[in-house]
Amino acid sequence: MAKFNRSLLMLVGFGLLCATATSAFGQAAGPLLKLLQSGRLPKERQPQVVEMVINRGGPDDLAYIFEQAIKDDGFPPAIRRQALAQLADAAKVRKVQPSGDLSAIKKLLAADAAKDPALVASAIELAGLWKVPDVGPQFQQLAANPKTPAEVRTAAIKSLVAIGDPASKKVIRELATTGDDLQLKLLATAELTAIDMPAAAEAAGKILPALTSKDDPGPLLDAFLTRKEGADKLAAALAKAKISEEAAKINLRYMYSVGRSDAALSEVLSKAANIALDAPPPTQEEALKIAAEVMAKGNIERGEKIFRRKDLSCIKCHSIAQAGGQVGPELTALGSISPADYIVNSILNPKLAIKEQYVTRVMLTADGGVVTGIVIDRDDTRVRVRDASGKVLTIPTADIEDEAEGKSLMPQGLTKFLTHDEFIDLARFVSELGKAGPYAVRTIPTMQKWQVLKSPAPELLTEVPNVEIFREKVLDLPASAWVTAYAMARGDFPLAELAADNAKPQPQYLQGQLNVVDAGEVEIAFTAPAGSVWWLDAEPFEGTDKVTRELTAGLHRVTIRVPSPAGEVRLEVRKPSGSAANYTVVGGQ
Repeated sequence: MAKFNRSLLMLVGFGLLCATATSAFGQAAGPLLKLLQSGRLPKERQPQVVEMVINRGGPDDLAYIFEQAIKDDGFPPAIRRQALAQLADAAKVRKVQPSGDLSAIKKLLAADAAKDPALVASAIELAGLWKVPDVGPQFQQLAANPKTPAEVRTAAIKSLVAIGDPASKKVIRELATTGDDLQLKLLATAELTAIDMPAAAEAAGKILPALTSKDDPGPLLDAFLTRKEGADKLAAALAKAKISEEAAKINLRYMYSVGRSDAALSEVLSKAANIALDAPPPTQEEALKIAAEVMAKGNIERGEKIFRRKDLSCIKCHSIAQAGGQVGPELTALGSISPADYIVNSILNPKLAIKEQYVTRVMLTADGGVVTGIVIDRDDTRVRVRDASGKVLTIPTADIEDEAEGKSLMPQGLTKFLTHDEFIDLARFVSELGKAGPYAVRTIPTMQKWQVLKSPAPELLTEVPNVEIFREKVLDLPASAWVTAYAMARGDFPLAELAADNAKPQPQYLQGQLNVVDAGEVEIAFTAPAGSVWWLDAEPFEGTDKVTRELTAGLHRVTIRVPSPAGEVRLEVRKPSGSAANYTVVGGQ
């Protein structure tokens, strides 16, 4: 197997070399496609090879991938979802689609959306991008049905826009402006911005003022904030509307959470929310005064709770112990290398000193879109950008009409959502990171990033599942079935944070990942509430809080079932003496 894996790596390298040496579609993907077709490819290598074939292949190569993605006995569920999403990227970025009859995608459109929403949503997106005939009426029905899963509903509306015929555009306008389904109108208005900005602004001027704390303004606000002059058009519409204080705060907080503080829109919402307009940044003398108060009066524990607040999105931009956002500096050791006045200034005046790797780019696309974020990489075909929410966006290079340097993704004035005492506590927490004591940089890797299962199947709640049910209802689920949560800076994950989302306390499933680069023995130790059960991949453990296993190279998952959202979970990964293992605990966003 080791010899085979070395051969695979040589072949992958050969494929990449070919890709840089020629622009002919399919030539680079040929050897990899043959390997995939041979059936000799190790299971753990399949996702990488499928991705490379789609990224480099021509229409005939993509036709094979498409065929395997729609066959009942083709790719396994996880690779099937991956392949569909990457085929969509190929259509948008490289303008390449599979050869042959693409109407076969309709087979997946008929799947049960409730059982596998990610699969159906990807199929809908592809059908729209490929402009498959006669799917518009089905998309309209899916969009209009309130029982349709949210991601499927969104995909159906987006695909109606992608189809772009007069009938589809008419449907979008009707969905945005008629009926009593607020969520549907919100989603449809978001897509309407791409085809009729004046009508979208007028509709949004009626929708956004009516939102409550139970509603998510994100899709609609994102649509305006990522269109040329969208924020100003929205501000003008909202200036004519009567906005409740609650609705104004909801919209304002979201706007700032994604790194935007556009003057006109911020002013309209701030006034309606009875929140002061953005204050000017402090002078150096004022910063020193505030820093002295931070160190004298700030409470570290309260400060960490403020840092974790959803409305501030600190953890969405910054990571601690490699877990969290990646659009702002890593904070693990910040307090040990930066004085308190620097930290105060950095929070109150984020434009003061932006490190080179966090300088943003603003790109105007041919369709009037505006993309702001940090460039991850670029080539002659596409640019990959990470936006303020941490999402990676891929933009075809040919679609970029203009580009300029942008501002910090941390907007000026974010602290206006804090009281003076809350700011003092927040700055005190950040200033403690990395110093000797509980917040020192740890030498033992600890699971900081967890995935929490959003809606466990009923059979997962009534009892501990057997291996078959665990594989089907947990391990085989798509990424969309999980939501990311983070441990505290010291490594403990407070389960009580999950209770707010559940009216009735019930068992919770948490999952962390371990990437083993070199095989060897690894010790996993965890603490969790009594009655918890855990699995290493599909191997169950009960009544033990420590286990040593020989792990193969690749990604491994640790899943914990806790009986209720109470107490704390902590998981540490150690390397036994003499072990040849080389691994990392998976962090990021």
